[in-house]
Amino acid sequence: MWTAATPVRFAGTWFPHVMAVIRLSGGDLVLHSPCRPSDELRAGIAALGNVGHIIAPNWFHDLYLSQYRELYPNAVLWGPHRLRRCVDREIDGDIAPPWGEELSHLTLRGLLTFDESIFFHRVSRTLMVADVLMNAKAGADSPLLTRLGLGLFGLDGSVKVFPVLRWSGTGRRQLKAAAEQISQWKPERLIVGHGTPVKQMSADEMQKALLC
Repeated sequence: MWTAATPVRFAGTWFPHVMAVIRLSGGDLVLHSPCRPSDELRAGIAALGNVGHIIAPNWFHDLYLSQYRELYPNAVLWGPHRLRRCVDREIDGDIAPPWGEELSHLTLRGLLTFDESIFFHRVSRTLMVADVLMNAKAGADSPLLTRLGLGLFGLDGSVKVFPVLRWSGTGRRQLKAAAEQISQWKPERLIVGHGTPVKQMSADEMQKALLC
């Protein structure tokens, strides 16, 4: 498993956008939450292998799907029902994903996470999320609006539910379902869509971040 990150702007604030790259046992690569492509990124992916699948984990992470379709015309694009016109297969559709035994998932319905599916890579014991959890933090050299925005959002580098989602007062049931599933998966690492990958984190710590 590998990660790549590019900046993305939301509400005037720059966030890191992290993509995970997983090599399946058969050799094909899965790109989770594709970030802005570049020649350097393409070269790095090409060095790892053939891209077989591209996953949009929720309907808010669709920015670059059209570009990735052009870059990898033979890859299968997966996404939630709301992106059915932009993808080849729905994550929870009639056709079971061929990566299912290696990459388990749970879909959280509703606006809270934009119908987000969280994924668990069994071999590396890694949980992958897009917007459910994040740990973004402004640096001293970040633009002023980014420092103000991340401060307003309450993002300080610790792993937490995006406060805007928490403020909405919805999704308690979805977060509880996610916490229960995490307790069964027992992940040891965490990759967030907006922040820094966490190389060592217990399932209990992830559950606490979701529910506190």
